Amino acid sequence: MIPVRGDVGVGSFEPGVVTPAEFRRLPRQRLRAVAELTGLSSTASDVLDELGFALAVSSDVLALRTGPARVVGQALTIRYLPERRSSSHPDLRHTPSRLTHHAAFAVAQPGDVAVIEVGGMPAVSVLGGIGAQSAIRAGLAGCIVDGGIRDLEQIQSMGLPVWARTLTPRTGKWRVEAVAINQPVACGGVQVHAGDLVIADETGLCFVPIAVAEVAIDRILEVTRQEAEQLASSPHRPPA
Repeated sequence: MIPVRGDVGVGSFEPGVVTPAEFRRLPRQRLRAVAELTGLSSTASDVLDELGFALAVSSDVLALRTGPARVVGQALTIRYLPERRSSSHPDLRHTPSRLTHHAAFAVAQPGDVAVIEVGGMPAVSVLGGIGAQSAIRAGLAGCIVDGGIRDLEQIQSMGLPVWARTLTPRTGKWRVEAVAINQPVACGGVQVHAGDLVIADETGLCFVPIAVAEVAIDRILEVTRQEAEQLASSPHRPPA
């Protein structure tokens, strides 16, 4: 029987559907310009409303668990479904688990954001300390997990920004199986495609379709500039 503890051979499973991260790349200087803004997810949510998209998720659904509070990058998507057999099934436990973090992160480009759907199983973890280390080695800007994570102290010590639905000690090994990399996923109740622009901070998360990402960036920068000018021109109230 394969031991539960440890990461030897875990996370390298390649699901049946793996699409290379060959989506259109947004200019990095533009992403950096957006990442420097304050009130970021709120402005991005307003812009999504203007563009007719319902793709904002609040922090009570997916909370920032660790790391810097602001991330801007393009989505690398991973989809998990529940394993049909029990994790104690003898045949299942004689085979490697079907977690895919190492395999998925290997196709990422630096600055990408992993967006992970965990098929309605928030009480099991698909990202722990070793998975987070793999994400950092791949240069990921952050991870968003619509499911559980564990090893919080280890991830915090690495400085990787991670949003997640739950914290749990229960491993996803033999409880979930990866079915797709870079296919559409559901995250926080919204549909996310590989390559979508991800904007995330402590307030919440926004997913901007790649087809309108350049327009959205222009509008986010414009709105932020207008608000800054408005604040600068407002009379300061004397302290009470």
